[in-house]
Amino acid sequence: MYKHASRLAVAVMAASMFSAGVQASGYKVNEQAAKASGRAFAGTAAVADDASVVFFNPAGMSRLESSQASFGFTYLSLEGELSGVRTNGAGVTSDGAEAGVYNDGGNYMKDQLIPFGYLVHKLDDKASVGFGIFAPFGTETDYKKGSIASGFAGHTKLLTIDFQPSMSYQLTDDFSFGIGIDMVYAYGLLSKELDLVPFGASTDPQYRGYENEFEVSGDDTGYGWNFGFMWDLTPDTTFGFAYRSELDFELEGDAEFKQSEGVMAYADPDGASGPIPAGVYPVDGATGTVDKQDARVPLTTPRSATFSLAHQYNDALRLTAGATWTDWSVFKYFDVIATDEGIIDDIAGLGENYMGHIVEKWNDTWSFAVGADYVLNPKWTVRAGYAFDEAPVNDNHRTARVPDGDRNWLTAGATYNVNSAWSFDASLAYLIMDKVKVNEYDHDLDDEVDGLSNLNGEFENSALGISFQANYRM
Repeated sequence: MYKHASRLAVAVMAASMFSAGVQASGYKVNEQAAKASGRAFAGTAAVADDASVVFFNPAGMSRLESSQASFGFTYLSLEGELSGVRTNGAGVTSDGAEAGVYNDGGNYMKDQLIPFGYLVHKLDDKASVGFGIFAPFGTETDYKKGSIASGFAGHTKLLTIDFQPSMSYQLTDDFSFGIGIDMVYAYGLLSKELDLVPFGASTDPQYRGYENEFEVSGDDTGYGWNFGFMWDLTPDTTFGFAYRSELDFELEGDAEFKQSEGVMAYADPDGASGPIPAGVYPVDGATGTVDKQDARVPLTTPRSATFSLAHQYNDALRLTAGATWTDWSVFKYFDVIATDEGIIDDIAGLGENYMGHIVEKWNDTWSFAVGADYVLNPKWTVRAGYAFDEAPVNDNHRTARVPDGDRNWLTAGATYNVNSAWSFDASLAYLIMDKVKVNEYDHDLDDEVDGLSNLNGEFENSALGISFQANYRM
């Protein structure tokens, strides 16, 4: 029973890895520009409309007519609902002997505000340099205390900031290329509630629900690179390609019980030494505290490749399409490992200093998008798009932190040109997401189900995104 207590604790980067991920499949964030959002990000690697091309394909910087800056934000209104049954470590279910003890978690999705900013400077008619600040990953979810999911997922928060310097060169009239360096700072926080004494395993009827909460937080910086090219197949048709590398993190943070006083102590009943929960089974000397413990989390984010087409059908209408491959199969496990031996990892019972081991085994994915821009007059341009985004989550290993499913995007947007220097973009995106089922268990280091704790339920998520962007041409 005790060995499962810390297995419920996961650390730092779980905030990104185990989030609802409603922005894009997995835990990617797509909202890096309002204009691109309006066409469902179709053709982003083949279009050079403004300074946001720094993110989508740095090759496009040399195709801009002048130096310019773009900045803005996306507001995401998110809703998530869970229905299901929890089974504790003693095999007692939340709709049986523990009926009425737990809640459904409420709206566990947190609304998000995602800012972005880009600057491109033209060195001459062929060469350009640029810089972007944006969020490649990030989300926040928070189940209500005492929910049926809290034994597997509590509060999850991730903040990432990518600082990307870039350069571009127009090699010929038809071909340009660009490269960029990604310097990504990540901060995460994660908590889970702990059922140290499952009702049914104790003769004391007061032990119903969760007895404690475990929390970890920390940060790290990872480095990667990206490159792309744009090639004019005809005067009216452009093909674009953009690639982003993996990012390697070695995340370090503090792990702690929120109620540390008297929770754990070493005693010597009958000559046997080991961690004893104080106040649960009265043992002389079973009092004390549990100090914070250092933990590390090895993590590699996926590489991706985007293929895009843009076709200028006539003076007013431009058609765009694209596909993105993401190497999500790089994410097979999420492991939380203690830096030094201590009480917390000792009671996890996993061995080798492991505090947590969650099996994910995600799959590579493809997303597809089509869109169009239509110039109404010199002041106004309107656009719309559709995208299908495939979820990387294996149905056999879906977790409460990633109740992810396939999604469809419906988007619309517009640009208003104030004058030769200023323009403003706005877009609206509605995500239609499949209902998904979760049947989650704890696992040992051999990936075998370990124990009776289980969450069996259904998740229903929805999202609405509103984006605004200002562009200044110098």
